[in-house]
Amino acid sequence: MASTSKLSFRARNLDATKSMPVYCAQELPDLAECTPINRAVAQMPTGMEKDEENVGILI
Repeated sequence: MASTSKLSFRARNLDATKSMPVYCAQELPDLAECTPINRAVAQMPTGMEKDEENVGILI
């Protein structure tokens, strides 16, 4: 069986035994310097009518 490698964006639980890097603001690059990452996201059916998707409920 051949396996294909694809990116997985599944949220994972934090592992308390692994260290997490902490960065100061001056260590991070400016957003303007980063090239934008465009990921195509498939439009999933919501099961609602198109008009119902845009309704906002104010309480």
